[in-house]
Amino acid sequence: MEQHTVLIISDKKTDHLIVSASLERARPQRFNLASSESMERPLEALLDPTIDAVIIAHGPETEYLLRLASKNEAAAPLILLLDEADQATITQLQELGAQDYLVRGQLQDALVHRILDYSIKLKQAKEQIRQLSNRDPLTGALNRVGFRAHLERAMGRSERYGFKTALLYINIDQFANINDHYGEADGDVMIKSISRRLINKLRSTDSIARLGGDEFAVVLEDVSSPSDVELIAEKMLKSISAPMILSEQQVAVEASIGAAMYPEDGVEFSDLVELARSAMQQAKSMEGGQFIRYSERLTFDIAGNSSLAAELRTAVRKNQFELHYQPRIDLATGQLVGLEALLRWNNPERGLVAPGEFISACEDMGLMKTIGYQVIQHACSAQVWLKEQKLHNVDVAVNISFSQIQDDRFVAIVKDIITRSGANPARIEFELTESTILKSPSGIKARMDELRELGISFSLDDFGTGFSQLSHLTELPISALKIDACFVRDLPHNKHQEAICTMIIEMGRRLGMLVVAEGAETHEQIEFLRDNHCQQVQGFYYSPAIPLQNLPRFVQEQREKRRSQLLS
Repeated sequence: MEQHTVLIISDKKTDHLIVSASLERARPQRFNLASSESMERPLEALLDPTIDAVIIAHGPETEYLLRLASKNEAAAPLILLLDEADQATITQLQELGAQDYLVRGQLQDALVHRILDYSIKLKQAKEQIRQLSNRDPLTGALNRVGFRAHLERAMGRSERYGFKTALLYINIDQFANINDHYGEADGDVMIKSISRRLINKLRSTDSIARLGGDEFAVVLEDVSSPSDVELIAEKMLKSISAPMILSEQQVAVEASIGAAMYPEDGVEFSDLVELARSAMQQAKSMEGGQFIRYSERLTFDIAGNSSLAAELRTAVRKNQFELHYQPRIDLATGQLVGLEALLRWNNPERGLVAPGEFISACEDMGLMKTIGYQVIQHACSAQVWLKEQKLHNVDVAVNISFSQIQDDRFVAIVKDIITRSGANPARIEFELTESTILKSPSGIKARMDELRELGISFSLDDFGTGFSQLSHLTELPISALKIDACFVRDLPHNKHQEAICTMIIEMGRRLGMLVVAEGAETHEQIEFLRDNHCQQVQGFYYSPAIPLQNLPRFVQEQREKRRSQLLS
């Protein structure tokens, strides 16, 4: 049995004696007690990795200790020891970071053990999530959060030691065609293979990150000259283009690579990334398979020289973007309870184009705000249509980007859209990713509070893949957590994913939040999620994203399926 160390901080000897006796009576024995009447070095004690939980007697220093623990991201859960269960005091201290509480005179052994067991289990889950938050689960490469931290550290070392750092921005050309032709499973195989090929071309001091579906970034530290960067990039292009086997067929792809150098091209993180990405876009416009290093002479003409840019401007002007909706199902009842609005580009020549092929370009061109407002307008109209179809209890969720929510006009425009459409704001849900919130937690919270006053609710998308501080969960008006599909993919055969999913579900329950699992594709996944009390799910098991007009047929099919299951 794993042993856990519990620290109790109290100036009352009776507290130490009572808690010690209770822990000794635990069966099986799993607690060790560490005691302190005061804290001469509070931070050292709170950050001690050997401490699994802390019981703090409520007193004059309690708020200070909680703030200190929160500021320094102390991992050990903090449990209050109170004279009485005063709800106002409990709420105040929980907002400061207290995990739970015990009341003197009500220290029954079962209660003490249960609270400690749960708190320690939650701590372990947080640590697992924190570890995962810096890594892409498919490739093992850094994700966006880990990439930013690594590049900023590399830039700092460059400044201190006077060497150059290069950033390569890599995009796989026409990758969407691979997914369309071979399926997402083979697409994942290709991404993992490309990731391994890139890693094989790196030095021990270099690093690789996966920034999105088909985008990678490579940080090259201590490079001598731009020619060295070009040489490495050319080797990467050659390695990527080597054929591989997918579904017993030989397949080959190419990539486009852009590069920017620190410090001569840019000295800020965002500038360096944008310059490398612009160079990549220019390489891509040259039919792909090319490497370009950024220079001041390099111009990616978004005014019309790029055919993609021209097409996208036309698409915005002619409102060629449309929404498909992926159903969200209540696992207890099997009923439709929500829809996630997913953007598609209905290109007159190419048909429906997935967002992976155009979102990056739209962001580069500053079109996402305009497109985002069109999406919200369509989603509100969809909600009105749902009411007309007697589907009154179905939420419509819309993904919101950072550029949208930071727009000073955002709240006023959303309010106007809701008013004009006649939509019920209580049935409109905005989905924000963890990485979006982390860009400006305080500013986004203020914007969320304004939108919440309109009646709009919020869900946290891709949960577990980007948050560095889970304390944000208690500070933001979030009503739902969406478990990222990467934690569902191998259920129930991956014990690590099982642990993460069950802890996220339990965390959501404790926080009073709805939990939705994304990416469910098999009956086994559904049964696991249902057995572990996940409330809602979306994924191909029930349906891909479909046009709104196909929804009544889907609802009817679900009703017939439930009826058949009840009769069988």
